[in-house]
Amino acid sequence: MAASIQFESLSGNTEFKQILKSKKIISKLFTIYYRKLEQELSNNRKVVLSCVSAKKLGNAVKRNKIRRRLKMATRKAIVELSSSFNKKYKYAIFAKAKVYDENFQNLVEELKSKFKETN
Repeated sequence: MAASIQFESLSGNTEFKQILKSKKIISKLFTIYYRKLEQELSNNRKVVLSCVSAKKLGNAVKRNKIRRRLKMATRKAIVELSSSFNKKYKYAIFAKAKVYDENFQNLVEELKSKFKETN
């Protein structure tokens, strides 16, 4: 079931600037920025999202681990939500330092609850 959803990353500086001017949901672990897609994707199975960890979170090793944990938790949350997840938006998820030490299942549950708010 996890293989049925494809992920596409945000590309380009202008796309990130646009999404940062749009709606956001704040959590103690991350901030989700989301914006409606300009055009509907031809493939309904694609999800457009990027996970970002700022330089102030630590060295490259720590930032990459934070980003990997956030990506995997996001994938798991989207698969668990499957039908109620809104694919009409593109998402940018900015990690906070607490993601590094947080229990993985708590991270998934937090993402699921915040994704439900975007509907």
